[in-house]
Amino acid sequence: MEKRSTVSQWFDEVELRIFGWMEKSGMLALRIALGIVFIWFGVLKPFGLSPADQLVRDVTYWSPIPHFVFVLGIWEIAIGLCFLYKPLLRLGLLLLFLHMPGTALPFLLLPERCWQVFPYALTLEGQYIVKNLVLVAAALVIGGRIRHRMKGFIPFASDEFMTLLNYGSWCHADPGEVLVERGEDPEYLYFIFGGRAEVKVDDEVVAMLAPHQFVGEMSFLTKEPASATVVASDPLRLIRWSRTKLSTLLSEQPKLLLALQATISLDLLAKLRSNEPHETTTKGGEAMGQADLNGLNSLG
Repeated sequence: MEKRSTVSQWFDEVELRIFGWMEKSGMLALRIALGIVFIWFGVLKPFGLSPADQLVRDVTYWSPIPHFVFVLGIWEIAIGLCFLYKPLLRLGLLLLFLHMPGTALPFLLLPERCWQVFPYALTLEGQYIVKNLVLVAAALVIGGRIRHRMKGFIPFASDEFMTLLNYGSWCHADPGEVLVERGEDPEYLYFIFGGRAEVKVDDEVVAMLAPHQFVGEMSFLTKEPASATVVASDPLRLIRWSRTKLSTLLSEQPKLLLALQATISLDLLAKLRSNEPHETTTKGGEAMGQADLNGLNSLG
């Protein structure tokens, strides 16, 4: 029994090491692989050495661009170089997704070159084209891991929180629009991207919310009604999550839950610091401070 337990532990350790290496190295390997494929395929085209050369010429007979195959080869080389040089990844993804629809043209213009028997038996050219689905899927994976430009405005936010932003939906709020009503359960958790909002208690403004701060986070964490009303003072650009859907997502992906909790705690600390100079003694100010402290305690 003890020997079996030792073997099991050994397999667990080996598995963790292998999967850990895959997680650390997989994205770099994927970028390098895409870079090599596109550069290699692209270099062949200007020299007439690509096996797809004639297919490309036949399917682009209508193009007014002279030496189109040469231009296509340069385009593919550019895509490959962008994948190899990380700062140009966004450009590489743009070039790739502009390029991919054209690779499917033979299925529309020259279907007899793509099918032996429609719709299940592909020719060699058809298989050559269909493999692009793998390239598109790989590009989607890479694109999903690119850090959002907002990273610079949230210096302590984890990569998982950047991923969580992708699950939200964008929305606008006009000045005077109520985002959260005191005493009610908010339907959404908001993250301000642009504009400012007022936090009110008993019609008194007790705080201002700036870009890259949350709205409704205390109610979301404590599962209690909102302790203050939040009203847009400027036109707002927001990311929002449905609380119901977000709770389900976080239960399925604990890493995202930890990232959200950590980011909210940093946001709460920033809000506390922003209120410190006022030494607010009003009822509203005390309510805000106590709510923030309760939120921090709930994170522990």
